[in-house]
Amino acid sequence: MVTITTAVTITMIVTMFAFYFGQHLGRNDKVEVLVDSMLTRLEKDGYIKTKKNEKGEVELIPIKDLTNGL
Repeated sequence: MVTITTAVTITMIVTMFAFYFGQHLGRNDKVEVLVDSMLTRLEKDGYIKTKKNEKGEVELIPIKDLTNGL
């Protein structure tokens, strides 16, 4: 039978492992790639509209600019 101390120790180790694994997966560069691919797919499928600004960065176009008085 597992003692309470053993169960708590195993739970703490697994929790720490999950935390640091999540930290590793959530680095900014990976999040940026994910967001970029999601926005590209949404634009390709016609769900959002974008434009490039002076710096060459892609910006979302607000709905109010697309409807113009509807």
